[in-house]
Amino acid sequence: MSYSTLSIDWEDFGQLYGMYHHGEITEPVGGAIERQTGIMLNMFAKHGVRATFFILGMLAKFRPGLVKEIQNAGHEIALHGQNHRAMFTLSKGEARKDLTESYDLVTQITGQKIHGYRAPFFSINESNLYVLEILADLGLTYDSSIFPKKMSRYGIEGFSEKDCLYKLPGGKELVELPLTLGHYFGKQWPVSGGGYIRLIPKPVVNKVFNDLRRQERDSMIYMHPYEFDPKSISVASNYPAGESRSTIKVHTLNLRWNIFRNSVGKKIESLLSSHQFITCLEKANNVKKNGIRAELLGRT
Repeated sequence: MSYSTLSIDWEDFGQLYGMYHHGEITEPVGGAIERQTGIMLNMFAKHGVRATFFILGMLAKFRPGLVKEIQNAGHEIALHGQNHRAMFTLSKGEARKDLTESYDLVTQITGQKIHGYRAPFFSINESNLYVLEILADLGLTYDSSIFPKKMSRYGIEGFSEKDCLYKLPGGKELVELPLTLGHYFGKQWPVSGGGYIRLIPKPVVNKVFNDLRRQERDSMIYMHPYEFDPKSISVASNYPAGESRSTIKVHTLNLRWNIFRNSVGKKIESLLSSHQFITCLEKANNVKKNGIRAELLGRT
């Protein structure tokens, strides 16, 4: 029997845009993350589905009450790091600092043990597998950061697509829950979340996940709060006051982030109503009990 897992990389679009383009981490404004979180919680409650929320520390710092609201709704709370920096851009010491800071913050907010992590941009690759050792040192049960196909910005070509309990070089163990790929026309296709679900037509999305179920393959869905929001993103609203703006650039970015976004809710609801869901932690515990075991080979 196969299960699906719904995971949310809980972050605020405007806060991230401001940090990456203007170098500042500021408090979210405009009420977007409150609205988006409410939409998700209502949708998931409607279908009786418990999701896993990977909490970004720099957002949780300003919105601890929302983290508690997610927790109180019965969803799993996991980590998305502190400042949404790609792990492969950090030194080992910087990575440990980012992870420890987010772990301490989210643990303090929730008052409970945290078991899982997802790196921003799926940014664990062959060059920084030592991040998994850091997660094990923090006492985490699982990671869900590895894209088992080399893409332009992330991924590890040839990495196992199966959930697995790995024995790390330092002797500790960690479950890896890789992202899901579809197999069509003799190739691997990224199909299970974010922009892929946004751009793929609903009948194709349903077919992909029905095929995974027929193949008795578990699936990992990953989404972001802004993708559930019926209100259009205005990139210009995230520019500092007085900064010059290229009209063409703004229109292009607005198109990029808004195209087909209103289709996401119906696609996700269709999946929620037709598949069985468990949390990442439940999946990881199943792997520890009954799953595949292997030694992790690579640069650590």
